Amino acid sequence: MGLSTLRWRFYVLVGGAISLLLVTLVTTVLSTQVSSGGSWARLVPIPAAALAVVVGVVAVLTLTRWLDETRDRILRENRSTEQLVRLREADRIAQDLGSTTVRDLFGISLALQSAAARHPSAAPALRAVTADMDRVLREIRSHVFNGDRSIVDVIGALDPELQARPSIEGRVDLKAPLALESFLRDVMPLFESSVRVKATDEDGRLRVLLTGTQPDDPTVLKETAADHNATTTFEPDHVTVEWSAPL
Repeated sequence: MGLSTLRWRFYVLVGGAISLLLVTLVTTVLSTQVSSGGSWARLVPIPAAALAVVVGVVAVLTLTRWLDETRDRILRENRSTEQLVRLREADRIAQDLGSTTVRDLFGISLALQSAAARHPSAAPALRAVTADMDRVLREIRSHVFNGDRSIVDVIGALDPELQARPSIEGRVDLKAPLALESFLRDVMPLFESSVRVKATDEDGRLRVLLTGTQPDDPTVLKETAADHNATTTFEPDHVTVEWSAPL
């Protein structure tokens, strides 16, 4: 409700109160004229008019107070709405910036892992830096993302980083815990071709299977999966990484 509407209603209500006052006065005068012409009858209009004036003043004051309270409430609601819009916009910007930062840091982490595989002498130091990078990534994800996105939402956000579009099946509509988000973000891009994602929620556990062709360097895949307490099974024509956690 706008302030102009409130003013219009105020004018209408004040006009109604004044009209009520005039009607009361006219009615009192007419009733006096048709009554006996004694002194008592002539005194009746005086208290009646005073009562009408008091009622009119009280009505106007009450309406004015109500309008002021309504105006203040509307202003507070407008300020709350504006603050909510600003907070939502800030949250959206934080999500976008967080996604970009995570993607960049993840690329650096992959480069460090690849360098560790190419230079065994520097591998311990590079792996230590990679571990620190992974810790920073987990902290960023825990602060920026609320952990309330579904598995399919997480996979959809990862799509630009993957070599090919993944195929998904099972209970991918379930909410993805932060640990699962971290696992998917770190492991899925390591597959060099399309990966099949299958999610189940049987026996009180959430299981996610990633199946695809073996990468050129399976060691990085196995070690990265192990960092997330996931198991890697190598077959002649494919590799499967299984992550699970209690529901």
